[in-house]
Amino acid sequence: MKQETLQKLGGISIIGGSILLAVYSILFSTLMPLDQIRQDYTLAVLNPIYVWNASVAFFGLLFMLFGFTAVYSKLYKDSGIVGFLGYIFISIAYIIQMSKVTWEIFVYPVLATNEGSIFLLKNFVFHSDPGIVLFRILSSIAILIGIILFCIALIRSKEFPRIGGILILVGAIIYGIGPMLTVLIAISGIIIFSIGCLMIGLRLIHN
Repeated sequence: MKQETLQKLGGISIIGGSILLAVYSILFSTLMPLDQIRQDYTLAVLNPIYVWNASVAFFGLLFMLFGFTAVYSKLYKDSGIVGFLGYIFISIAYIIQMSKVTWEIFVYPVLATNEGSIFLLKNFVFHSDPGIVLFRILSSIAILIGIILFCIALIRSKEFPRIGGILILVGAIIYGIGPMLTVLIAISGIIIFSIGCLMIGLRLIHN
């Protein structure tokens, strides 16, 4: 398959992935009992939409990973070490996130429906384990470094609209801090992120 064809498919992938992540975020934020979940996470896992919504997130992350790879294939000649490190960190972050989502799809429902293990989620034993905490911290650091460096490469690039890289960066930051403020801010962040991905994806498709 020609590189141009793969890049066009990557453009479709990054657009589709960002839409799926937006759908996941909006549904989780609006249909889940967020206040109760903070006290008992089993209420999230036992919710009828939990598993299929987590599956939406998994495929969103998978499509985004392919999409960012296609974007880097247009950037690598001129992006230098900044673009390379950005791509490496963002790839690591998305792979870690995908592995975390597989827990939500396959492991958490087993824990939440078994009397002998439900306390691991109900009492946040699972979430507070030092190894899992470290795993989540490394994931957050990787995606922060990856997004910043990769977006710097996008903004500097002549291959893509500058505003696309800016929107991805701003949207990711707002989405990252949004849950500490309000649900509406978090949702606005993922929408801004998706608009940036749309602009980048369209450039890949039409190049």
